Amino acid sequence: MIDLSLVLRDLSIVLAIATAVALVFGRLHLSVVAAFLVAGAILGPTGAGLVSESGMVDALAEIGVALLLFTVGLEISLANLGKMRRRILQGGGVQLSATILLTVAVLSVGGFYLPEATFIGFVLSLSSTAIVLKVYADRMEIDSAHGKISIGILLFQDMAVIPMMLLIPSFRQWETAQFSSVAFTLGKAGVGVGVILLAARFVIPLLLKEVIRLNSREILAMTVLCLILGTAWVARWWGLSLAMGAFLAGMVISESVYVHEIAAQIFPFRDVFNGVFFISVGMLLDLPFLARHLPMILLVSVTVVLLKGLCAGAAIRTLKYPWRISVIGAVGLAQIGEFSFLLMSEGFREGLVGTDVYQYLLAVAILTMVATPFLIRGAPLAARYIARHVVRGGEPEDPGEESPGAGRIDNHVIIAGYGMNGKNLARVLRSTHVPYVVVDLNDEMVREGREGGEPIFYGDVNNPEILDRVGVDRARMLVLAISDPMATRRAVAVARRANSGLSILVRTRYVADVDDLIALGANAVIPEEFETSVEIFSRVLHEYHVPDHIVSQQEELIRSGTYRILRERVPSRSEGLLTEFEEFLRRKVIELFYVSPDSAWAGRTVGELPVGNGVGIVLLAVLREDRAILQPPPGEALLAGDKLVLFGGHAPLAAALAELSKASR
Repeated sequence: MIDLSLVLRDLSIVLAIATAVALVFGRLHLSVVAAFLVAGAILGPTGAGLVSESGMVDALAEIGVALLLFTVGLEISLANLGKMRRRILQGGGVQLSATILLTVAVLSVGGFYLPEATFIGFVLSLSSTAIVLKVYADRMEIDSAHGKISIGILLFQDMAVIPMMLLIPSFRQWETAQFSSVAFTLGKAGVGVGVILLAARFVIPLLLKEVIRLNSREILAMTVLCLILGTAWVARWWGLSLAMGAFLAGMVISESVYVHEIAAQIFPFRDVFNGVFFISVGMLLDLPFLARHLPMILLVSVTVVLLKGLCAGAAIRTLKYPWRISVIGAVGLAQIGEFSFLLMSEGFREGLVGTDVYQYLLAVAILTMVATPFLIRGAPLAARYIARHVVRGGEPEDPGEESPGAGRIDNHVIIAGYGMNGKNLARVLRSTHVPYVVVDLNDEMVREGREGGEPIFYGDVNNPEILDRVGVDRARMLVLAISDPMATRRAVAVARRANSGLSILVRTRYVADVDDLIALGANAVIPEEFETSVEIFSRVLHEYHVPDHIVSQQEELIRSGTYRILRERVPSRSEGLLTEFEEFLRRKVIELFYVSPDSAWAGRTVGELPVGNGVGIVLLAVLREDRAILQPPPGEALLAGDKLVLFGGHAPLAAALAELSKASR
């Protein structure tokens, strides 16, 4: 029987140590996953040995895995899979296959049996979704070219975990296992997956609809947890794993209109249990073994990173990405992932690997995960070196036929990025007969543009050869509308060196990029965050009937000096501009109100109008046909077609006009 006091003590120790280590790693800008692994090593039996109820930790870890795979399933929308199918299937398939085959080849030479080598290939082929996405999000590179292709490959890996887990029991009986038994196992699992998906597809949406109607966050949270654990239990009863059942539940709910609220409810639980999972994995690490074999473990870790990076880079190159994107994406995927720990535990239980190999895999996985933020930080330098000194720019950056309109042009606009902003700009330039060319790294976008007759090239805009090909030395303007901060910075610097008179306009998502881009040579930078602010205050001022010329002036005032007014946190010279802004708002303005034929004010008198000193509004005149009645008396009747000339402050005028407009027959 489990002692509750010991459970509470151990859980408190686990969370306290994990929090302390996570704080240290956070200060060093390292992954919190790596922090949990290190905390587990400290807490484990070969470390301080502070946890006595390891069974409790294992149970919580299994729940954490189920929640983790559930949230992965939530993010794998079937609609999104369709849009990303080429990146997922081709990129992920090539990366996974190449890594497994290369591992099997290397280990077979080293004397490993085929089942063991194949299993180790499974373990090494997976990368860390949690760490890669977190680092890319912190570096604002999720929407970059290497970020998108990496996400596609990671999604394929996450889905590949399911068949890998199903095949592990067959490896144990590799020599005696018959194809029919393996096929039966996979077929049974497939039927189970299909039944769960079909049942959940029709039952879960109805259940969620009724729960949502109750408008209770507590009931929704309990329902979601019940769905996750219930589906996981059904999956285990059918012979699948808990984690697989939770993954299937997530995939079903991902198509629900309530997916975002459900994700918000479950994420706090997931984060806590996932932390316990990684701590439990760290507790399995044998620290004396690590100390004894540290040189060999480091050598194996470096070898794994290099070989896995080579396979990932080759996979990305098959999608016709340039070397820079291929190298950066490959470095980001070179670590061993969190789902590899699931495979390791299952394989160790099945006897596929011995204790020494298991400890090697654990140590290498933890070291590569800890090193990932540093590797990603240095990836652009490695990519630049390889592009310059290894391949020497010898690749054809345009994979297809010559783009229409690709002849020599002068005084043109170069558009980098054929997303929404790039397409809209190209449409306007074409309609106004301004010459332009487009450069984009998305092969599908390039082919779509070519089919539409666009003068578009496939290429990396920060490559000097690509800029030279699109005539940067003869261009009048470069518009950078791409979502890769590092590529944008380099493109600005390269373009400025190539053409000192070029006007460079940059769109960026983040305000933090403005000063750097200006320093590198951009003439103007448009941060999306502040443009939203400008649009909001413009609409507010129009609602209060501030004259258009004043609103326009304020917009120019905000945009001048690279949005310095909005970015300043301390008093500066911009305060004078803000004071001028406030003075504009204080000034009184003149507005006209038209008495339409269907207005309730037609036939009423001036004395009934909501004007006068009491409300801060003065009626200056009534414009009637071809004459003006100045300061009309209270008894003057209003006629249809009259125009009332009102004078006053912005807010009182807005209130008065609203009241006048409300009264209608």
